[in-house]
Amino acid sequence: MIASTEPARTVAVIGAGPRGTAIIERLVAASQLEEWQSPLTVHLIDPQVGRGGAVWRHDQPDVLLMNTTTCQTTMYPDASCHPLLPAARAESLADHLASEGFRASDYAPRAAHGRYLAHVLARAEADADPDRLRIVQHAAEAIDVTGPADGAQRVRLSDSRVLTADAVALALGHLPTALGPRSQQLADAADRYGLVHLGPANPLDVDYASLLGREAVAVQGMGLNFYDAIGMLTSVAGGRFEPDADAPSGLRYLPGGAEPVLHVGSRSGMVYRPKPDLGAELPAPYVPQVLTGERVLELAVRSAGVDHERDVLPLMFAELRRALAEAGHEQLAHDDALVPLLFPFGRSGGESHDAHRRTRDVLRRSVRAAADPDPAWLLVYRVLITLRTQVNRLVDLGAYTTESVRGDIDGHVRNAFASWASGPPLQRARQALALEEAGLLRFAGPRMHLDIDEEAGRYAVRGADGSTALCDGVLEAHLPPVDLPAYRSPLLGAWRERGEVQKDSWASRGSRRRMLTGSIAVDGLYAPVGLDETVYERRLLVGVPVSTAQPGSAISAEPGTSAQLLRHAEAVAVRLARAGGALREG
Repeated sequence: MIASTEPARTVAVIGAGPRGTAIIERLVAASQLEEWQSPLTVHLIDPQVGRGGAVWRHDQPDVLLMNTTTCQTTMYPDASCHPLLPAARAESLADHLASEGFRASDYAPRAAHGRYLAHVLARAEADADPDRLRIVQHAAEAIDVTGPADGAQRVRLSDSRVLTADAVALALGHLPTALGPRSQQLADAADRYGLVHLGPANPLDVDYASLLGREAVAVQGMGLNFYDAIGMLTSVAGGRFEPDADAPSGLRYLPGGAEPVLHVGSRSGMVYRPKPDLGAELPAPYVPQVLTGERVLELAVRSAGVDHERDVLPLMFAELRRALAEAGHEQLAHDDALVPLLFPFGRSGGESHDAHRRTRDVLRRSVRAAADPDPAWLLVYRVLITLRTQVNRLVDLGAYTTESVRGDIDGHVRNAFASWASGPPLQRARQALALEEAGLLRFAGPRMHLDIDEEAGRYAVRGADGSTALCDGVLEAHLPPVDLPAYRSPLLGAWRERGEVQKDSWASRGSRRRMLTGSIAVDGLYAPVGLDETVYERRLLVGVPVSTAQPGSAISAEPGTSAQLLRHAEAVAVRLARAGGALREG
């Protein structure tokens, strides 16, 4: 037993969402080691502390759904994570929500995930021996962290308190950003002409009610935020979806009366397809036979670098053809069938005639395939998930040329994979179709362009087919970008002003030309690097703002997958404990 009279040292964790909660859980696990030497206090700081954090807070509307099933989320590391600290608990989100009637294959409300996070935090607090580890919650925002690179840090809170800590971890997700130049032009037009402009934001922070009573609204983006907008907008309008076996969507929408017509499009025109209803038993991951781990490593060491279109895409199609042919799906096992399936508007998104009908038909087919999983599409879906992992590995290994990262990976590949295999719950796709059937949604197709019609005093949505629709509102249906210069966080703003943080850069093989990213530069995965190259070793960053060093930072922790979120949480927890003198170095 550690003597309780020994003065406790202090660390802090900023952010009480999944990452911050996981760090606390791992600190509690560390405190149970025999090697734990002295008392430690950890301050957990978040305006939504104990409620799941900003994105998952447990008091949000149930209309916002998770995009993964309950069995695909956990906050406890398993053997696949190779934890060095004790891992006595194993309760997944599915386990926790079973008592509420949710099945393992259900898409639960995000508020339910927030309740799970609050439960995990409360259980960690109960497991902690206060003579070893004391957890103090602060329902406030951390607005600055100051201190030397290798010494004590002062954490200033929005409630005027100042905490001193031996080390600080920032566990952050997507952060609000200032509007970019184009978004600012749209916002200025809204001020001039009495229009509505809603910029990129967490769906919880969007004023959907401001769109009610408008005649038409342009929606930029056809991904997950678009589907969130469907749920939120119809909810605030007071509309209802009812079953209708005669409708292609299977639903009939009963309007609340103030809904605008939505004109929806994007650069690629690729609407995200719903995930298939896989039932209680998830299929085993597909094991690649063409783009194997060995082939990935072989590509990664090519001195000239890899071009996605020339070197990788043919392997992806070969993987799909081989899997389909072996399973007896010969009708799909050739490129003439696969290309229209994967790229309904052509490889370059250039085919734009009759965009509304073609997009609607793609969504209708994908809803039918997801509702009663077609074996061929289910196999394609599984192969695509694996191929996405292999392509991400190539990116992480720096295999691609800088030009291919810019033009291919960031240009369209990431969005294509998300459209194919990372879409919304089936229910949400049905609702989008029901709105189309009610005459409240029109698809603008690929290369959607948004202008300001100064003569009409409205926004003009122009599709690639030359059609134009005038709108009195704009919703940018995507999350804020990872962009250090644009972050509105007071804390990161203070670091920027003092030069204690800088943008990261990335160099590919081949030309080794460096490419600036919006991500924060870190040393050794976690410690931010200042403009003068000072490494702030007592500040540890995990999550979306450091996505160059921690690719896949937005992915939740899935059991059995060696979840990055949980592995980083343990590494940071150990570093906090060492900085606080509770564990020895090494």
